[in-house]
Amino acid sequence: MRDILIIVITERRTLLRGLMVSFLLVLPFTFLPALIKNGWTTDTIYNRFPESTFYAFGFSFIVVVASIVHNYNNLVDRKRLLDQPAFTKLDFYGRLDGAGSIANELETFLLGRLSRYYFRLNIVDPDLKKFKIEIIPLIDLVDNKSLKYKLRKEYGFTQNIFFGQTIKVTANELKNENFLLERLANLEKALTDLGAIPLTIEESKLDD
Repeated sequence: MRDILIIVITERRTLLRGLMVSFLLVLPFTFLPALIKNGWTTDTIYNRFPESTFYAFGFSFIVVVASIVHNYNNLVDRKRLLDQPAFTKLDFYGRLDGAGSIANELETFLLGRLSRYYFRLNIVDPDLKKFKIEIIPLIDLVDNKSLKYKLRKEYGFTQNIFFGQTIKVTANELKNENFLLERLANLEKALTDLGAIPLTIEESKLDD
């Protein structure tokens, strides 16, 4: 309950925007029964307005509550997985994505450096038994089509929101503390061999 309250307080402006957007989208449809029955008249709209406002607000409120519960469950599933040895061994920094957005759900991800390169790790569909992990190296890809081509062809990189590698994982595999460490070490070696230029990040900002 405390964690849900934190989400509500932290994202209160986003939730209010979501409530308003949902209300405005639903409101016109609540007039349809009366308009179909009584015709498109000013009196029909005027008489229906209080009831339509109540229905639209009630529906929008339910949508917002469902969104809060969904985001909470999503964060709980992610934390359960991120607390596994394969992730904790990396000692990466936890970050939150999707804050302030009414279209994207809240997501926690990890950001950290192995040796030379920084990596962003994101869990896809954490509620499934066999989920996916997106491994996104923070490298300079500007005007470097040959590097992108080699990473696509030889290492299975794809362009979703970010350009990276996606691997299928089970919860049992995450109990092995070297599971991700070895994968990232191999990928880092490949990036070095390909001459990928790492992006620079201010270390002090990672502690914020």
